[in-house]
Amino acid sequence: MRRRVMSIVATSAAATLALGLTAMSASAQPQEWIIDPGGDYTASSGTTVLTNTANGVTLDCAGSDASGTLAGSASGSPAQLGTIADISWQSCSGPLGLTFEVVPRNLPWSINGESYADGVTTGYIGGIVANLTGPGCDATVEGAAPGTYDNATDTLAPQPITGSAHILTVTSVDPLANCFGLINQGNEVTFEGAYVVTPGQDVTLQ
Repeated sequence: MRRRVMSIVATSAAATLALGLTAMSASAQPQEWIIDPGGDYTASSGTTVLTNTANGVTLDCAGSDASGTLAGSASGSPAQLGTIADISWQSCSGPLGLTFEVVPRNLPWSINGESYADGVTTGYIGGIVANLTGPGCDATVEGAAPGTYDNATDTLAPQPITGSAHILTVTSVDPLANCFGLINQGNEVTFEGAYVVTPGQDVTLQ
């Protein structure tokens, strides 16, 4: 009798272990992003805003254009969904009526997806390096900008997202062109824009 009981217990334990391993295997399967149609794209935004969170000072640009390539599919979360191979800004100005140029570095930058709900992908643009240059100002911003992509409007929108671990930081300021003390090394900045992507993309996470 005891042997029978032990046999039943052993069989039950083996079945439970098998079910557990099967569940673990299923949950370990990578998530699959589908980007349709993918491939080369262009994108344009109206006003973009770079804000120094330390003092609220903003650098506003009247427009911005970007281009790059999107993958047809990608696995995991986060996953790289594409790249920004080229980006430019037009008519940028800051406080005191100063004009600036924003020069991208370290291209291509990456476009990454982290989560998906109701047609909206939340993620970030990574690998950002940009120089801000103007009269009396020479600074460098580096890091990642959180944002979303909305299938309904074909819009890639870098923007602050509460709880996001992705930040942009001022990593250097020329001591001889210190932006009148309005931007300082170590300041965190946010980037906002609304880039309409052509051709429009349908992004899903399966």
